[in-house]
Amino acid sequence: MKGTEKLLAEEMQAQVKRCFAVDYLREAAVASVEVKVCESLKCGTLTLLHFRMFGGSGQEIYRAAAAVELMILALDIMDDLQDEDHMDMPWHALPKSIALNLALALLTLSQETLLGCDFPTAYIHKAAAFLSRQVLIATNGQTLDLLNEIGNEEEYLNMVKQKSAALLVCACMTGVILATGEESALVQEYGQEMGISAQIRNDSRDLLNWERKNDFLHRKKTLPLLYLLSTISEEQDRWVIDYFEGRLALEEIQHRGGEFAALVERTGTSLYAAFRARSAYYHFLELLEELELDSSWKLQLIAAAE
Repeated sequence: MKGTEKLLAEEMQAQVKRCFAVDYLREAAVASVEVKVCESLKCGTLTLLHFRMFGGSGQEIYRAAAAVELMILALDIMDDLQDEDHMDMPWHALPKSIALNLALALLTLSQETLLGCDFPTAYIHKAAAFLSRQVLIATNGQTLDLLNEIGNEEEYLNMVKQKSAALLVCACMTGVILATGEESALVQEYGQEMGISAQIRNDSRDLLNWERKNDFLHRKKTLPLLYLLSTISEEQDRWVIDYFEGRLALEEIQHRGGEFAALVERTGTSLYAAFRARSAYYHFLELLEELELDSSWKLQLIAAAE
């Protein structure tokens, strides 16, 4: 683990141990933070990086970045409970009522941690307000995702901007606000593009993950899957549409993973998803070039965005 990630992980654990008095809840929170640390601290890293990029200094930013990661963890838990996904995560070993309590506590702890940081009061209040606003936006996006009524690319992108992209924007902007006291429209825009690119890549990967998380098996509308469904014309491939529209049951198609993967390649679905993800990524790079920053900072941000 890199030095910055180690300090960020230690801050997250310190905040959990400081605020959770009930042993059972504290142990569940510690275990959940450990999983988060092992998986990714991308958002906290983006907060740290933007704080330094925009002229911030000092170690207090690690507490703010920990607050961002605690918020992400809380929403991840809620997302998994709603989707019944990632069943090997420690929160799924808890009674659902306790898991919900854990998520609520972590979300509240995120705000409490940010408000307790040693920055100018006006900066803290603006950052906390921005974080709250982005959580509300992400909740709207998650609702659109759960309703599963997306019908085209425009609706998909609207959902992603309100969900995962909103959280990446939050991570970046928290660092900017705590360094300067102001928001940046450019960071808002390129953060969205970064989030869109990442989400399309994730959705494309999940489409072929037949063993664990598969959006097709869950009949979840994503950009790659909508494209795939629109390309089916051969009678032998109609089973994909029949399953997605509920005319076939899971047990009737579960053995057809290899056939499905071949169809994804044959229809150009993977190429289409890769093209859309790269388009958003290249737009992010174009916007990043407009920032008047040393090239070394831009290279670090590009690496963090991968």
